[in-house]
Amino acid sequence: MSATEASAGKLAVDEPRRAPLLSRTLRRREPMLVVVTLAIFGLTSAAQPHFALQGNISFLLASAMPLAVVAVGETVVMLVRGIDLSVAPVLGIAAVSTGFIAQDSHVSVLSMLPLALAIGIGLGFVNGLFVTYARIPPIIATLGTFTVYGGIEQLICNSRTVVTLPTSWINLGTHDFLPDVPYILVPGVLVTIAMALILWRTRWGRSIYAFGANAEAAFRAGIRVKAIEISAYTVCGMLAGLAGLIYVVQVGSAGYNTGSEISIQLQAIACGLIGGTTLTGGKGGVVGSFFAAIFLTVALEGVIVAGIAYQWQSAGVGVLLLVAILIDAYQNRQGRSVSEALRSVLGGHKPVQQEASS
Repeated sequence: MSATEASAGKLAVDEPRRAPLLSRTLRRREPMLVVVTLAIFGLTSAAQPHFALQGNISFLLASAMPLAVVAVGETVVMLVRGIDLSVAPVLGIAAVSTGFIAQDSHVSVLSMLPLALAIGIGLGFVNGLFVTYARIPPIIATLGTFTVYGGIEQLICNSRTVVTLPTSWINLGTHDFLPDVPYILVPGVLVTIAMALILWRTRWGRSIYAFGANAEAAFRAGIRVKAIEISAYTVCGMLAGLAGLIYVVQVGSAGYNTGSEISIQLQAIACGLIGGTTLTGGKGGVVGSFFAAIFLTVALEGVIVAGIAYQWQSAGVGVLLLVAILIDAYQNRQGRSVSEALRSVLGGHKPVQQEASS
């Protein structure tokens, strides 16, 4: 065999190992979500040019932040194989509690931050106790607290609505500090970066992943698994409380069904799945969930701009949630990339199954 033929043979062997740049990009959720979001934004803007106006871009980013913060917290719970359905009324309780105080006393946003966090921490801790010590399945436990917390939200409102906030609150929720970069974007970005670093770099974060991957092995390794599980729900509640404060600042109002009326708990779960976090725990991250929240907000707003009734948004979220679950289930079985999983779910080519050699 000549040197040229040997070189060609080596190239033929090595070539399958080098996937195209686009394929390598699509293997990661975050770049793929950015690409898809920009594509949806571009297509919608081409059909409706006002969609790309400067004020609307800022509005889309600001609108995504309450969901993004809730999704980050939900992701932490999903990493320990849990689900928290109570984040909607937790957000609502924090929103109406801080909103009523601001409406009556004209206090600053920062002065209400400890209250919002304390509400979320307390309610999230209760969820963790039910799941960890009462051994109630997470979906049942948090469905129960969803109802209880929703009742508390209605009691706090007592037929009232937050409608008159101080000017400083309105300005923070509607103004930009750079063109198309709203102030309300800052807490969402900071929360995502901080939680990503905590999960990646701290012992607690590594314990979260270890618990989700194999709780029994984590216990044998000396990890306090009950404390880790409770802390995950507590963090989720804390971020839902923070999202409530962000929501009332961004929207400028709050009422008895704040959070629940848009099924933000289902949107947050969808963001976690779309962002790459699995239902089986131990795999995923909050950065993908953050970008998924922006993707979902842009997609749903595009549905409205397209002339489809607002009521169909819930159906759209449900469809995305089901597709994300199917992709998650397929990837767990096959270990394939998201692009391959999506093609399979949508009826594309099936991956070749290699026969075991005898």
